[in-house]
Amino acid sequence: MISLARFHATLLYPLFALVFATNTYAEKTERPNFIVIVADDMGWSDIGAFGSEIRTPTLDSLAEQGVTMTNFYVAPTCSPTRSMLMTGVDSHLAGLGTMEGVQAENQTHSDAYSGQLRDDVVTVAEALKASGYATLMSGKWHLAKDASQYPSNRGFDRSFTLIEGGASHFSDAAPLYRTEKATYLADGVVTVLPDDFYSSKAYTDKMLGYLNSLDSETPFFAYVAYTAPHDPLQVPDSWLDKYSGVYEQGPESLRAQRAQALLDRGFIPEGTELWAPPTFPKFLPAYVKPWSMMDDVAHKSASRPMEIYAAMVEYMDDQIHRLIDELERTGHLENTYIVFLSDNGANGATPLSYPGSTREWFLNEYKQGVENQGRRGSHTYMGRDWASVSASPFKLYKGAIAEGGIRAPLIVTGPLVEKNKISKQVSHITDLTATLYALAGINTSSNILFKDKIRPEGQSLFENWKDISNEKSRTFATELFGHRSVVSDRWKATNMRPPLGSGKWELYDLSEDPSEVNNLAEVYPDKLTELVAYYDNYKKRVGVILPDPPISVSLGDLFTTECNWYCQIIVSVVDFTIDLWVSLFVSDE
Repeated sequence: MISLARFHATLLYPLFALVFATNTYAEKTERPNFIVIVADDMGWSDIGAFGSEIRTPTLDSLAEQGVTMTNFYVAPTCSPTRSMLMTGVDSHLAGLGTMEGVQAENQTHSDAYSGQLRDDVVTVAEALKASGYATLMSGKWHLAKDASQYPSNRGFDRSFTLIEGGASHFSDAAPLYRTEKATYLADGVVTVLPDDFYSSKAYTDKMLGYLNSLDSETPFFAYVAYTAPHDPLQVPDSWLDKYSGVYEQGPESLRAQRAQALLDRGFIPEGTELWAPPTFPKFLPAYVKPWSMMDDVAHKSASRPMEIYAAMVEYMDDQIHRLIDELERTGHLENTYIVFLSDNGANGATPLSYPGSTREWFLNEYKQGVENQGRRGSHTYMGRDWASVSASPFKLYKGAIAEGGIRAPLIVTGPLVEKNKISKQVSHITDLTATLYALAGINTSSNILFKDKIRPEGQSLFENWKDISNEKSRTFATELFGHRSVVSDRWKATNMRPPLGSGKWELYDLSEDPSEVNNLAEVYPDKLTELVAYYDNYKKRVGVILPDPPISVSLGDLFTTECNWYCQIIVSVVDFTIDLWVSLFVSDE
């Protein structure tokens, strides 16, 4: 049992208690519980409440019972987002200015790009634990290279975690890529997975066990970090055919269908122009045959990854239902804030984009036949066309600072939260941390735990959750892999390096053009100058180091079949041309 007495027994707790502010939650005398649920690589429009064809009744019900935020932003990839959620500070200041293993040569000695949490930040688990909360975690961590940064050493009382960025969803724990392993820890100790392990169910089971062990009077912070629907796309056998035949219409048709559903719900403005995924000529390895030129057999094969992906999302939704049922059974639901979000956009890359992976290793390691897709021992992945569906109507996907990479769904329910409302407040992942602190009565400006530490920088969203008409101006910047952006209410400035962008600053009005199709840099030069100046200050404040040599995207990584010598030459020439363009013509300013 975890009881409040355990925390009172510490010498520091009375001191911490003196500096807690009751601020925005003063209307209730009982401190609230928190469950934060994170999906991994799930696109913005993959939820039924957003118009998706994927069945998500639990998340849809949460949307009806709470507030859905449609302008919520995260980082382009998982660990930078998770670092900001855990600390409330910019990912560079938290140590995750880039992903572990993806540092350029000039970034390797910088604390901002260390690839794991820094010691000079406070985690939300550490702060809530000091405030008397039981702190519980189950799922993916991806914020540690050293044991000192494991969840058990960063404030969590109980934790069952995958330390790395991903792995097989079954008990074989096959690594995500050649140079990585899969490490599962139970309260900081390496553990062996049971034979019937499947990630989403196992993480839910663990969290239910932790919740059931609590003293009924102890407030809790529960962090459930699913690895679904991150590749490899896998589901239990009984779920393999849940979406059989649903996607044989093809990705282009489905993008249009989702866009219309989003328009009908008021999630995007009238006249939104859909971004069109790039097409490639036949002689390039990134070429994909148009859907209209495929036969029925090819349609069935090409739609299989999306069928598995959808099943993973629905299975996760089913597990979230179990968590909510338990809260209701134990009487905790009324005083619990439930927050659901995705860590970034859907993944459009192939497994060959992972560090150290090669085509030969991948084909030898996994069973890739159509009959094996979604099963243990396979590594099924979406590809860019289906990822563009998940990102509808936005541009690009995971890894990019375009909307498809950094805009995420966020649904929240809880005491005093409005019901069945859509909030268009522009908000950032650091704001979520600030909101948890406000609701828990923790004043980070005066709390001794934050003395000599980097202070959280977000702003509380609670007033907006209580009344969605209460909106505040919001401006923030993002940098990852040398791609840069500034979002300021309706405006967005972007600078993406080739081949994802031109390498020059561009300007978009997201209130009319959320797909970032119409560059307004020449129409509103003063606004662009203003946002670039904001970025320059941000760059200095957080210690941005643009990667040198550049982090490049190989077109050859998108090729999924045997690549002959002619193909290899083309890939090498294209990659060399991109890198040369970046080094000679793309400014770092």
